[in-house]
Amino acid sequence: MKRRNKCAQYEKHVAWKMRLHGWMFVEQVGQTGDFGADVIARGFMFSKIVVQCKHYSKPVGVRAVQEVNAARQYYGASRAAVATNTTFTKQAKTLAKRCGVEL
Repeated sequence: MKRRNKCAQYEKHVAWKMRLHGWMFVEQVGQTGDFGADVIARGFMFSKIVVQCKHYSKPVGVRAVQEVNAARQYYGASRAAVATNTTFTKQAKTLAKRCGVEL
């Protein structure tokens, strides 16, 4: 339960930072069955972004990129990103570049 609480706090932090950077209608949706998105926001000209948040102690792998890429399709978003407090594996960076997922 402690780990989930820390993840939820990180998702809240990411949502707060997105508001600071001008994103509107920021919604924290992370939970079991969230279809790969923890935060969804709308921006200028009705663009929509889905964000997968990973609060890890080790590098984030390809699974996070795959999940948020699927979430982009599911939620009809134009952009997708993975936010983390750590780094990404080489494979995650390669896949993100190929799929257009922001890291």
